[in-house]
Amino acid sequence: MSAVLRDLPCFQRTFTLDELVDDVGRAVSLSARRPGSDVSEAVRQVLAEHADVTLPLSHAQWAGSPERYTRHLLHADPAGRFSVIALIWHPGHRTPVHGHRTWCAYLVLRGILREARFAWHAAQDCAVHTDTVTRHAGQTLAAPAGLADIHSLGNDSNEIAVSIHVYGVQGDQISTHVNHLVRGEMAG
Repeated sequence: MSAVLRDLPCFQRTFTLDELVDDVGRAVSLSARRPGSDVSEAVRQVLAEHADVTLPLSHAQWAGSPERYTRHLLHADPAGRFSVIALIWHPGHRTPVHGHRTWCAYLVLRGILREARFAWHAAQDCAVHTDTVTRHAGQTLAAPAGLADIHSLGNDSNEIAVSIHVYGVQGDQISTHVNHLVRGEMAG
């Protein structure tokens, strides 16, 4: 009698931050050697494969701040190729509307985030809202540098949400070299 695979228990592997960082580093290196490759998409795939990663955050860091979303630098690549950040989102927290000055990818680790997406209108010198999507735990997204993927992320739920973001900048440039803030308008 043979066992049916779907009836067997499923075991999900938990990854460490070091494993995630090693795999992101490999993806960044491989993308650099392949002309025309999309590093943000390669990193997004790594995040999707590591959707159950254990983060080395203290209780206070997990708690975040009720006033605004908080960032915790988890890893800065010694060669300056990328940084890994955890964001803690209390209910009501939201980013400003922005594009990116560098490539990025993110994973919703816990909770739900709402992503308002925008399209750049150069003639109006602003971004116009196109739609809003809900991102659940385990979902990932990649965006290249520029104004092709303008968005605002926020937590509209009643629970704390946690996301992991990987940016193509050095750790000390997170506050100044990532978000390209733009004026956003709701359509209609």
